[in-house]
Amino acid sequence: MSDEAPPAEARVTRRGALALGGATLLAGCGVPGKLLGTGPVELDGPELRVVTSREAPAVSRPFPVEVAGSHVTASRERAYATLDAVPLPLTADEVPNGAMREEVADHAERARSRLAEAIEAPGVRDRLERLGDARGLARVAEGIWAVANDDLTAADVRSSRRSTREAIDAFREDWTYVGDDAVRALLVHDLVEGWGASARTAIEPDDRHAEGVVNALVVGERAGSVEGARATLADTEHVGDRFRESLTDPRSLRSTFADAHDSLASAVDSRLADLPGANADVSSMVDGDAEGTVAGQALADLHGDLHRESRRTSTDRPAGSVVEATESLARVRAFEALRNRIEADEYHTVQSAEDVQAIRSAAAEAVEDALAEGTDERLARAVLTGPVGWFDYVGRYVERYTGGDSVRLDLVDRDIALYVQIEVIAAATPAAVDEALAALGVE
Repeated sequence: MSDEAPPAEARVTRRGALALGGATLLAGCGVPGKLLGTGPVELDGPELRVVTSREAPAVSRPFPVEVAGSHVTASRERAYATLDAVPLPLTADEVPNGAMREEVADHAERARSRLAEAIEAPGVRDRLERLGDARGLARVAEGIWAVANDDLTAADVRSSRRSTREAIDAFREDWTYVGDDAVRALLVHDLVEGWGASARTAIEPDDRHAEGVVNALVVGERAGSVEGARATLADTEHVGDRFRESLTDPRSLRSTFADAHDSLASAVDSRLADLPGANADVSSMVDGDAEGTVAGQALADLHGDLHRESRRTSTDRPAGSVVEATESLARVRAFEALRNRIEADEYHTVQSAEDVQAIRSAAAEAVEDALAEGTDERLARAVLTGPVGWFDYVGRYVERYTGGDSVRLDLVDRDIALYVQIEVIAAATPAAVDEALAALGVE
């Protein structure tokens, strides 16, 4: 869904940008002494809140596996059973420590919130992840209660952590990179890698209390981490089993992923070689007066992200490395396109919430176009899911500053710049996807 853009005559353009082939306008802050004078730019607070809170394009993460309904049900029922094991609300006789009673109630309530979110989740992947969170939070509450009743000890949790870690490591060691559709396999293997790493990280040794008192809360939190890891491992194993069962003519794809990563990483590095170095500022990236504008801020943020990202392949994540390299390629292409447009003065300053609306509309339309026009929507969604999430982030952040009648632009300009990044990354995504498909040998 796209936002409605304000009328063209309401926009403040630079060098008649609208006349230049209908180029999309990019947001900028004020240009002192030129269009906006020397005072700070003030935006209408309530109107800005309306603009930034509008519905954004729905782009769910690709999940090309059919999950059994019984698996989802089992995870949900385990969360409820864990909560039911705690006789809430607890009394002072049951748990004398008031702070501990509050922790139990808080974790139980957060678990219920995650369970409610799971019901509303847009897809199975998000639903499983929320259920896993709910199980971990519920286990913290149950764990504190169990410690208070001498039914759980730190040694018990250490033993559970050790056995869970061994199970995760065994799964990862046995996992093989096979498939019969390179893109589908890439996305499934990326998911399995990510979930496996998440489960392993959740139960890494916690040094926060190494020299402190290990109380009921600490033991409960550790028990919750183990439960969350077990939930993730169970989901990973189920997805892996369902994926392998669906294959009709599986073949090894590990070398395909490694070669694809090397090709994409080389393409990114080649483009980066022609860009300013890591410590460059906006004034050295483009000719003109983009310094201090929202467009300039978007350019600087894209540039910084490119130089922070690693494009080295990982033996632990051969599939994830390909997805990340594709994302990097889209971002470097986005940087190049934005730099060219800024040098051509194809952007305008922000003086009102209507100008922000124009920027947001352009971003939403670019996302929808990228999904409609791309060669492979699955891979495009993998690239775009992260940037599309910035719509909600901007809405939440801006809400903090829009309680009054007006808000200064310099308080929200970096967040508005995210709309610009969304637009140019989305516009660059189809070409990046095409390069990834070629690298994977997909015709």
